[in-house]
Formats: sequence, structure tokens, C-alpha cells
Amino acid sequence: MKGKTLRLEDAGRFNNCRPFSLMLKPVGSRCNLDCSYCYYLKQSSVSEIMELSLLKKAIDQTIQLNNTPEVSFCWHGGEPLLAGIDFFEEVVGYQKIAVNEKTASGFERPLIINTIQTNGTLINREWCDFLRENGFLVGISIDGPQDIHDYYRVSRWGNSSYDKVIRGLELLRDNGVEFNVLCTVNSKSRGRGREIYNFFKSIGVKFIQFLPVVDPDEEWGTDAEDYGNFLKDVFREWWESEDAGNVYVQMFDLALANYIGVPCGLCQFNPVCGDVPVVESNGDMFCCDHFVNQFNYIGNLNSAGLSEIVYSERLSSFGADKNATLPAACLSCKFKTLCNGGCPEHRVLKQSQDFYLNYLCKGYKIFFEFALPYLKQMAAQICSEQR
Repeated sequence: MKGKTLRLEDAGRFNNCRPFSLMLKPVGSRCNLDCSYCYYLKQSSVSEIMELSLLKKAIDQTIQLNNTPEVSFCWHGGEPLLAGIDFFEEVVGYQKIAVNEKTASGFERPLIINTIQTNGTLINREWCDFLRENGFLVGISIDGPQDIHDYYRVSRWGNSSYDKVIRGLELLRDNGVEFNVLCTVNSKSRGRGREIYNFFKSIGVKFIQFLPVVDPDEEWGTDAEDYGNFLKDVFREWWESEDAGNVYVQMFDLALANYIGVPCGLCQFNPVCGDVPVVESNGDMFCCDHFVNQFNYIGNLNSAGLSEIVYSERLSSFGADKNATLPAACLSCKFKTLCNGGCPEHRVLKQSQDFYLNYLCKGYKIFFEFALPYLKQMAAQICSEQR
């Protein structure tokens, strides 16, 4: 195995003042669904509701440590809505107090951004009113038409979740709550990219994330080539329907951003990562949502200050290692700046005397090769509009 190399531009990760966000798990891995491909249940058994004293500490210190125009909190799970509206009322209250304290100390007032990822089954009118009034961006998990969605996303009792998710989505849409859709690309998505994309359009979805299920040893995992062809099919439908500017597909925005050389905003396609550590409901903290394990444990917020944890050498090294452990195949790839090796979680393909390659590499190449002429065209259009 060759040695790691730290780029000079990545050394800033070791500064004790870099901005960060938190992903908080208010009920840990507790969930009312039993999705076959759920990775988090395999990693975490923590399922109690977060104590309010811990919640307040996490919010206060995140706002105090970030001297940035925006401070972001991502509420995740499990199913975070199981914490209840009263819990999230406390969230908003603590954030307002912390912001007022920060501005009273002479700092600019930051904008607080809250995102929440939910399976949608618990959404009702009361939740919609709360989420809208407090400016939460909601990510709702749905895998497409009912036969695809229900194959792997069922209740704890093995029942369909589709109707409840659709009802939740429609309530968000009809009550003016800002939302997007997170759709996994799994084995049942194969060859149905256009159909799934048009399904989302038909129910009023404007923002879509396609998340590949990488689990090579399980039936639900997507094949790398299938994933690349899925993205190609979606892009064709998006382009031919002239949906640019009306429907936003995260992968297309990320590729375009990296192509024109601006920050893409998603860790897996950035050169470095590790700026969104996870807080479990018991205070345990880990480098990343996909690396909740003993090796990537970075402390417990009940017994340590947040600055001690997020500016630790372990978390700094975790982020810098993303680029420092790129295999030779990535370093010589013409698409390196578009994917930057992808998520370290997916680097599972052993290379001879080298670092591991991303399982999705072939799929990324299929999509980027296809999309490159369109990226050039869109980049040229952006440049002309800025003149």
C-alpha cells in the first residue's frame, strides 16, 4: 500500500476555525419503517430521544463556533419526526436564543438553515404548519412508483408504506412547505430511469436526489453500470423535455458545478469531506453518517466541548484522507474533477498495491462520458449570460 499524500490546499482542514455543520439524530436509529437496504440499523442501536440539555449544547456551540453567514443543522434518523413537534419547537427556540447571544457579542447575525430527512409517513397538517412557519427544508424519501417503492420500503409489520408517503408528500406540496425527494437507485430501479423521473414530475416534485444503494452482496444493491445508465436515461428525459430551470436533479447540478470549477456543495464529490459530523441521540459523535463505527468515533458531547471534537485530529484526517487516498486510476482519470473519487464509503474495489477504487466508478464514467457535451453547452451558456 502506497503512502498517503496531503495536498497543501487540504492542510486547512487542520485549522481550529473551519466551518462545519451538524447532522443530529434526535431519536437515533429508531424508525417506524423497516427498509431492507437501511445501512443505519446495521451501524447504530441507539434509539432514545435526545435529552434537551444535550440538544441545547449542540445548538449553542455550533452557532458560536461558526463565524459564517449561514449555520446549518441536518435532522436525520432513523425517523426524526418520531421526536415530536414539541422537540422541534425546542430546537427553534434554542437556535433563536443562541443567535441573539452571538449577535449581542458583536458578530453578524447568521441565517439558520434546518433540513430534515423523513420517510413522510408521519406528516400531517400540524407538521406542515410547523415546518413552513419555521423554514425547514424537508427531504422526503420515496423510491418511485408503488411497485418499486414498496419492494424494499415497508412498515415494521411488512405492510406497504407507499400511500402514507404519497399523502405526506402531497400535504407538503399543497401547504407550501419547501421539499425535495430522495430516491434510492436500487436493483428494482434498473432500466426505469425515465419512468421514475416522469413519475416524480407527475406528482409535482421539482427537486430530486438519486442516491445509489451500494451493497454488492445483497439483492437490493445497484450495479455500477446500471446506475450510470439510469442517470443517462434520466438526463435524456430531462434534456429532451426542456426541464432545465424547472426541475432540478442534484447529480446534474453537482456535475455542472464541478465542471465549471465552483464548489458543488456535496461532500462526496468534493476533494475533501468530514465537515458534517454526526451526533447520536446519546451524544456519541462520529466522523460521518456512513462511518458510525469504533474507528471513526470522535467523542461524546456530554463529556467534551464541541470544539474539542470537531477540530480533533481524527476528524481532520478523516476529511483530508478522501483526497490523499485516491488510487492511481483516479489520479489519471479525465473525470477526476467531476467526482473526486466519490464517497469513501463506496471505495471497496481492491487494487493491486494501491488504494481502493469506488464501486460506482464504471457507472460514473458512463454518465460523465455521456453528459460531458451537455455540460460544455450549459457552461458556455452560463458564461455568455455573465458577460
